[in-house]
Amino acid sequence: MIKKIILLGIITLIVSLTFLIKTDKTIKETDACLCTEILNNKKFLDNKNKMPSVKKCINSFEDFENAHLRCIQTIEFDPPEIKRDSLKSI
Repeated sequence: MIKKIILLGIITLIVSLTFLIKTDKTIKETDACLCTEILNNKKFLDNKNKMPSVKKCINSFEDFENAHLRCIQTIEFDPPEIKRDSLKSI
């Protein structure tokens, strides 16, 4: 019985390690706002060979405008409800 539990634990460990290793490490759409900051900074762009995050932002969004557009799309904008007083004139 103990051998089965140990074997099951080892198999679970191997599967979870494989899953962690295989997960996609590319920049997601939700990181677009971070990429706008990175792509807006000239020093970061000058040193893009030394900084993998800058390369990932460039590969994912190409330029500042695309990253900024994606950033704006990820922000949920819920405008406040406008209440009008029926006694006041416009």
